[in-house]
Amino acid sequence: MERSNTPNQPLETLRDGRLKATLWENQSDNGPYHTVTLAKVYEDKDGHLQETSSFSASELLRVAELARESHGLIRDLRREHALERNSERDTPERSERPHRPRKASADRFAGREGPSPDR
Repeated sequence: MERSNTPNQPLETLRDGRLKATLWENQSDNGPYHTVTLAKVYEDKDGHLQETSSFSASELLRVAELARESHGLIRDLRREHALERNSERDTPERSERPHRPRKASADRFAGREGPSPDR
């Protein structure tokens, strides 16, 4: 597995006021996997923006909603990756596909105009 020296950039950041959920994609030997960082942005006494992973009781439902939305995005990303893997694996190039002429199918009802009289 190759490792790059460039920092990993977030795929997406969901926000609800000062709350945020940041989605990350990482690589492993088994392919990509996703993680989420939940945080609250606040301003310290010197006026600098900081982040914390501590939430008040009134923020918990909003954090849960951000987590739910993040889960949905990750589920969609997994689906896309699975479809890409399957299409790459299952669809040979046009030149690699064997030519299979269609067989003429016999019409088993040819010549019949109704129920047979002996039934």
